Amino acid sequence: MEVISIDKISARKLGFEIEEQACEYLRRNQYYVIFRNFVSRYGEIDIVAFDETTLVFIEVRYRGKGALVTPAESVTSRKIQRLKLAIRDFLYKHTETIGRFESIRVDLCSVTDSMDKGNRREDTTEFDFQIITGILEF
Repeated sequence: MEVISIDKISARKLGFEIEEQACEYLRRNQYYVIFRNFVSRYGEIDIVAFDETTLVFIEVRYRGKGALVTPAESVTSRKIQRLKLAIRDFLYKHTETIGRFESIRVDLCSVTDSMDKGNRREDTTEFDFQIITGILEF
């Protein structure tokens, strides 16, 4: 787990760093990342990977300490609708990719501030990652 100072980093850079670490976490959990940040007119797919014979679309959600909702609770019905449309767009544009997989799944990579403070300074944060599989029907 990498330690970064969240007070000295822009939101965009923090998001990029969290997605980088999420990719590493997914790789350690037998996911094979094949695309990142697929942008469609409907929205963005954070990570596209595969897990054995399943094509997996992964939404990365971070909530820091003091957040009123969990990363999972932050996925709104509007976000789900936009994600479905972006996935359909991805599948349409990458037909050669989907033919290699038996199924499709949508997972959430939940990211929170680590509860283990250890000997770290107050202005640094480590992250805890959790994969929630099958967050929506597709």
